[in-house]
Amino acid sequence: MIRLARLAAALLPLAGLAALWLQSDRTYHAGTEWEVPIMGYDPRDYLRGHYVEFSYDWPGFDPFRHTPREALCLQGRAPALEKVTVLRAGQPCTHPLRLPEGGAYGWEALERGRLYIGQDRAVQLEQQLRNRDQRGIVTIRQREDGSFTPISIRFRPLTPEEIAERDAPGQAPLSPFDPLAPPAVMDK
Repeated sequence: MIRLARLAAALLPLAGLAALWLQSDRTYHAGTEWEVPIMGYDPRDYLRGHYVEFSYDWPGFDPFRHTPREALCLQGRAPALEKVTVLRAGQPCTHPLRLPEGGAYGWEALERGRLYIGQDRAVQLEQQLRNRDQRGIVTIRQREDGSFTPISIRFRPLTPEEIAERDAPGQAPLSPFDPLAPPAVMDK
């Protein structure tokens, strides 16, 4: 009897660990996958360790005009993302995306992301990130509670419209508070 109790005491923690791993794996693989354009590459700061950092380029969403944001509403048919809007209280939304709790970026987690990669892929991604004629696309997995996880990254060539937009001169006048703006001139 004591031998059976010792065997059970040794196997019970292993069974609990296996159950936790299965639950975590099921949670990770559950949800809807969306393909989100990314931007904001800095060639001096691509990889830190074994992950890539990027900024989401949500279609139809200007992050500087929509503050504060705790949740977004994804529109389209997965995986094709058509438009993103700020999710307001009481607003109906089929695919809400919420700030993840305890994420690496806190309240900026809907603007910035991090994809963990293997060491062997780091050199390949670094070369692709330097190519300005490509568009990075991150696939995120959105779970039922609105949380999400970046799961992969791919690249595609820029369309002619994207090249024209990238190469167009700035349309907005510079603010006098902009560090790149010319100094203000005052009449006496």
